[in-house]
Amino acid sequence: MSKIISIIIKFLNSINKFIWKIIIFLSKFIKVDEINHLDDKPDDVKYRLFNVDELAIIEPFVKLEHKDWKQLVKDNNIKPIKHKNGKVISIDVKCPCCGAPSDYLYDNTGKGIQFECKVCSYIFSTNPNKEKDVILKCPHCKYQLELYHHRDDFDVYRCQNNNCPFYLKNKKSLNAHDRNLYKEHPEKIKLRYIYRKFNIDFPSLQKDYRDFIKFPIDLSKAYSSQYVIGLCLTYHVNYGLSYRQTAAILKDIHEVYISYKTVENYCKAASSIIHPLLEFYPYDLSDIIAADETYIKILGNQAYIFFWFDAIKKIVTSYRVYENRDALSSIKAAYSTLIKYDSLPQSLKVISDGNPIYNVANQFWSQNGLPFKLFQVIGLTNQDDISKEYRSQKQIIERFNRTLKYYYRPKGGFSSLDNANSYLVLFASYNNFLRPNKALNWNTPVELPELIGISNMPNKWIELLNLGYKYSDIYA
Repeated sequence: MSKIISIIIKFLNSINKFIWKIIIFLSKFIKVDEINHLDDKPDDVKYRLFNVDELAIIEPFVKLEHKDWKQLVKDNNIKPIKHKNGKVISIDVKCPCCGAPSDYLYDNTGKGIQFECKVCSYIFSTNPNKEKDVILKCPHCKYQLELYHHRDDFDVYRCQNNNCPFYLKNKKSLNAHDRNLYKEHPEKIKLRYIYRKFNIDFPSLQKDYRDFIKFPIDLSKAYSSQYVIGLCLTYHVNYGLSYRQTAAILKDIHEVYISYKTVENYCKAASSIIHPLLEFYPYDLSDIIAADETYIKILGNQAYIFFWFDAIKKIVTSYRVYENRDALSSIKAAYSTLIKYDSLPQSLKVISDGNPIYNVANQFWSQNGLPFKLFQVIGLTNQDDISKEYRSQKQIIERFNRTLKYYYRPKGGFSSLDNANSYLVLFASYNNFLRPNKALNWNTPVELPELIGISNMPNKWIELLNLGYKYSDIYA
């Protein structure tokens, strides 16, 4: 037995020597720094994800009045700039700090957006939305930030200082693979400090929140009775029938002869009436909100619904349809939820997917007095602790999206953005006030005292319309 063991050990040693010979041979084709860093960093590290950096240092702009640019040029023997390829700055621009003309200005972007003065080293932008009385500086190195990207809703400023501690720390944390990736595609890895300055008019945003849906149709002048209007809403919303199917079932079962266009007008007018109730009802919301976006079709083109949903109380707080899935849409969706709290709880958590527009919304509202904690569930499997802890809340709103698609599918899309928003108002009202939820022991998310004792659904819709009129008077 011992002889067999010794033979096996001898055989394994020979294999081990052979493996080491292969490793030594392959090492000739691998750089030493790559070998040292093969296993010291994970492939998916935090700096590669979209994140929001801390606020920039905002200082008041102070113009140099004790010396003009001519005196500075004379004292420091500063020569005009020799631009590359003979190109000169074509627009009439001067340094707002010392008044130096374009001969002493660097065009940092090459597009006439941001300039740097050679005389006083001041960096400025010609963007009309830029505040003229402040200077943005990096909180890590106090270096003045430069305009990096201009978006419709915000400007991106970046610290270009190669000696910034924030930049050096992130660069040092790169492994060999990511260093090579950064050399070839530096835009794929975020290393430098970034600040986003928003160009959103807050008063117009508030007005848009209240008035985005208006249908000037007076239901009091309708030829049909209130009960028929309640039937239209019940079949169209509760049972997901199209306008044509609703008109057909009213004719075949109830012997009510109205056109599908009349059904559409009734539903659109009802959404305008119920909207104030849906928005301004004093909800008792929890501190866990799930957010997600899904798409629908409008004239064959994709539009996006931004749902924000109380994961505990099952209350829909945001439901609006937008043409674009962008940062502004996310900011508006967040506002329609945050405004429903009398005061935001410090423990408020918003769970979303990895879409970066939620980070932008989080940053915007944190800067405007409505902060919340954002937790993003990434991917379909639990790759990190956040995904493991909050995936169940994310799955709740995913199931709600599937519920919407079940009711939406027979409609085959909408003819306009207004029609889509009209339906979503009715659907959110149905979910919040009328639809029993299994997770709530088959109770509705919001128990309205006015609906107690009403046995059939058409009359419940009529009562919601009456409440909508009351809230319209309160918040007119």
